[in-house]
Amino acid sequence: MNKKLGILIVLLLSLVSTSVFLTNKNTSTEINTPINGVEEIKGEETQVCSILEESAKEQLLNLPSLREWYVKSPYVENNYINIQLELPKESVSVKYSLNDSQNEALFEDGKWKINIPIDNLESGEYKLLVDCTICENKLSKSFSFKVSNPVYVTWTIDWEGFDVKEQYLQEMVKISEQYDIPMTHFFNPYIYIYLSSNRATYLTNWVKNRTEDSIGLHLHMYDSLVKASGVKVNNNPAWGSPMGNGHDTPNSNYSYEDFKEIILWSINQFEKNGIERPTMYRAGGWFIDEENINVLNDLDFQIESSGRTYYIHGRNLLEGPWNLSTTTQPYQMNSRNQNTSNNPNINIWEYPNNGGDSWAYTSEQLVSNFKSNYDRGIQNVDTVVTFLSHPHWFDKEGPKIQEVLKYVYTYSYNNDKGPVIFLTLDKVHEYNVKL
Repeated sequence: MNKKLGILIVLLLSLVSTSVFLTNKNTSTEINTPINGVEEIKGEETQVCSILEESAKEQLLNLPSLREWYVKSPYVENNYINIQLELPKESVSVKYSLNDSQNEALFEDGKWKINIPIDNLESGEYKLLVDCTICENKLSKSFSFKVSNPVYVTWTIDWEGFDVKEQYLQEMVKISEQYDIPMTHFFNPYIYIYLSSNRATYLTNWVKNRTEDSIGLHLHMYDSLVKASGVKVNNNPAWGSPMGNGHDTPNSNYSYEDFKEIILWSINQFEKNGIERPTMYRAGGWFIDEENINVLNDLDFQIESSGRTYYIHGRNLLEGPWNLSTTTQPYQMNSRNQNTSNNPNINIWEYPNNGGDSWAYTSEQLVSNFKSNYDRGIQNVDTVVTFLSHPHWFDKEGPKIQEVLKYVYTYSYNNDKGPVIFLTLDKVHEYNVKL
């Protein structure tokens, strides 16, 4: 045996298997026996082939499983399948088939590499077969996995402008951490009028310090807030909330110019208290019309999130302006018709409350709304489901949203059980998701 071959054999004996990122329960770990029954031939070539074959067997056997679920989303890190085999180019060939597609592995830096970007795949079920031919003998290993479009679930919080019990704040944090779901806060600057300075600062800092969350603007047309903005109060009509004092006054009572002054005052309150200028908005009682929405658009808001199903609200039985369905997905808006996704002509997008709110709905109804948008299996289009809660009445709303998120989590991508990804509304919108 010459010196060069001896070195090769030593190197081959020292080979180790490399790893594949992520895990999958549906992986076959069986290694096929050589397909060619070649008689052993004395000599150096047979010894080299035998060493290579043993190394390949060990590496294939030790390849980690793949995930069961992959999701085509910019929010998934390292979103590709990566398989490497540390084998030489001489006497070795590595190929792979993905369903009906046949491909050659890349030989680079002394390794055979298979790299499959998930975003390049259509949603569906896949079988991946890795074939490694050593001399004339073939070894193989198979994997199975699913690829799906994402189901984004957002949990939005409507702050009414009142104080919130510390117990309720802690419960919200507990649920957020339990299911790894961030919150989208629609925050209300009424606290700077209604609460003491110290308490308003505390609640402001509580929201600001939630670094994984995001903050938008939520307004009820409180008399004192409207007056503070320099606008004359107009409480007719009202839906008839027991709280009164403008809480039950629709945003739509106010004209373009008046509503603009109210929004500008609110933005100024945010900035004075260290909150970034908001780009998301939700109206109190969901009462907002096209004139109000055009104000938001002209002030560079990106997201409006008051849309919902048809409703009649309050003891005055005031008819709401919306007529969407529980399956309506985010859409770019029309300046003359807030309920249509046809002929979009303004930049603001509607992200409807299609999951429902934990104030008015039972947990069973909220789960039913989720199922209307996603009910198991592979999703072929990007989907968004938005739930709404209030922190002030979390003693009643908390158990409901807990039950809902417990169910939704059974399809979580993080848990490798499905395509559900928990995000804030602004992050869903950030990459201009095509829905």
